[in-house]
Amino acid sequence: MTAMSSSHHRNPEKILIVRFGSLGDIVHGLPAQQELHRMYPEAEIHWLAEAPYRELLETVPFISRVWESRLKKWRKSTSGLRHYAALVNNLRKERFDLIYDFQGLFKSAVTARLARGNETIGFNREWLREPGARHFYSRPVSPEPGQRHQVEYTLDLVSPPRFSGFTSARIDFRYPPDCLEYLEKQLSRIGTDNAPVLLNPGAAWETKRWDIERFVKLGTFLEREGYPVIYTIGPGEEELLAKARELSPAPVLSFPTSILQLSALCSRSRLMVAGDTGPLHLAVASGTPTIAILGPAHPWRTGPFNPEDIAVTHEKPCPRPYSRTCDDHFCMDIPVEKVLEAALLRLNQMG
Repeated sequence: MTAMSSSHHRNPEKILIVRFGSLGDIVHGLPAQQELHRMYPEAEIHWLAEAPYRELLETVPFISRVWESRLKKWRKSTSGLRHYAALVNNLRKERFDLIYDFQGLFKSAVTARLARGNETIGFNREWLREPGARHFYSRPVSPEPGQRHQVEYTLDLVSPPRFSGFTSARIDFRYPPDCLEYLEKQLSRIGTDNAPVLLNPGAAWETKRWDIERFVKLGTFLEREGYPVIYTIGPGEEELLAKARELSPAPVLSFPTSILQLSALCSRSRLMVAGDTGPLHLAVASGTPTIAILGPAHPWRTGPFNPEDIAVTHEKPCPRPYSRTCDDHFCMDIPVEKVLEAALLRLNQMG
């Protein structure tokens, strides 16, 4: 059964995707958005996301409009309910034929339902982190069981019960001129070429972080091999960059980037090395070869969605996958030599 055959709208005019965040989850949903365009090429596809992701989503092919939510901010404001009601009212005016909840939480499911599409589509309760969200869908979907990547998992929602086509995570982002000009200026300022190796030491969860000292050793080895290295960090990760500069025997190259600028930088880079983070998945979507250092994450679920990329893991599987806290954190005790070997192998594959 396909989404087209199961839908009451063989030719929908407007489709809304609800996926507020995070960066990695939004990137994992982009192939499904591209598949929706393939299925319904005449339909307008809209996307509702939190404000930080709007700039990136506006460069994605076949997204007609990006709607901006500020739920995190509105919750703390006395006028938050008024702003949310205005957003919902404006969504209703669009008269969406199909509304897909890619997030599967109460906040996304309620918003999708309140937008009053002809059909509201999301996963059935056994596939949801918050099972009660299922009650807000007019069409709950139960994919076939099995080990599926998050990219495939979302594709299953738009083409149930199991997406069986071919897809790539790569997206042809349409970078605006000012974004590319900024990169040219920064790369010229730090004196590196157009194809650096990116090291991304940060992660939202402490359990997903590889030690910064090991990142510095890796960067030092790569520089000795003749590869220029740039460190990328996100908001609140400045201490990691300061620590890297303290530990490194050579200058540590880095410059601030927005999400969109990071994507453009990735598209011009030889390789990114990172943990299970949004920047890793953004690099894959931007067409960058990657090395993923995975501890509490399953490679088949949230590793790089590119069969040529390499996931480096501990010899012993993590007993608490996707746990935000951990007493011993042994699964990220991965030797520098093991990551370096993978990085050089991937670099050599590209010639």
